[in-house]
Amino acid sequence: MDQERNQKITLQMDGVAFELRKETDFSWIRPYGKVFYVYDRLTTGNLCFGVEGKYGKLFIKFAGARTVNYAGRPEDAIFTLQKAMQIYSIQHPALTRLLAHGPAGSGYAAIYAWQDAPVLWPSPPDPKILERVRRLQLGRSLKMLDGVFDLHAHLAEEGYIAVDFSDENLLVHFERDEMIVCDIDLYRKKPAVNDRGRMQGSSRFLAPEEYALGAVLDESTTVYAMGMLAFEIFGDQQERTRKCWTGPAALFDVAEKATREKREERYPSMRAFLNAWRRALGDSWLR
Repeated sequence: MDQERNQKITLQMDGVAFELRKETDFSWIRPYGKVFYVYDRLTTGNLCFGVEGKYGKLFIKFAGARTVNYAGRPEDAIFTLQKAMQIYSIQHPALTRLLAHGPAGSGYAAIYAWQDAPVLWPSPPDPKILERVRRLQLGRSLKMLDGVFDLHAHLAEEGYIAVDFSDENLLVHFERDEMIVCDIDLYRKKPAVNDRGRMQGSSRFLAPEEYALGAVLDESTTVYAMGMLAFEIFGDQQERTRKCWTGPAALFDVAEKATREKREERYPSMRAFLNAWRRALGDSWLR
């Protein structure tokens, strides 16, 4: 096993090269069309393909291969992907659309509609997309944020807590003034507890309880992440002061309360946060 973790092999599909730690058969992809994109650097054990064929352009997420940045077992990645399929049955305009899922080759695959949209904060980091969002007319960026907030209010009412929320999982459709959340695989059903010490995800979005082993994760944890997204668009995630805020002044107070260190000082639910955000917004949509 240690030897396998240290080795890398290069595979190619339709001229697109990618790396794995062990040969894997992907012939099951052929009926879906030609591969034009592969992302092989995820830490979750998934391998992602862009495929175009008779069903149009698809995004296929596969678990079951030994990927280069995943230290766990392929069967654990398969279990996680299978478990995530239930949450994708929740339909919302700001959530990527799941088309099908099931066993595939030596693992499990989930098939989504392809999104022709850039990532808000890609890996490796590139600030161009974020800067473009920040330069948008106010009403356009507010519409984008409202969709993401509304999705998470809906998910919270279905009993889900955001885990591993990140700007790396946000796709920006500038022509529609929409942000699409493309990965909610690790979101957890309530009641949820921190069982890792440091939860998955970008440190810029992690609430204090996501660093504390045994701490309860609840809606105020999701509220914190949404507040940090507001600061990313209109302010500074580290400083979080009024002088750095470029959005409507009244919205600063909502974002500041959402990101307080003590959870009891935050909004207790996503719906309470969203209602406060929309009330504070007033006529800012028109500016």
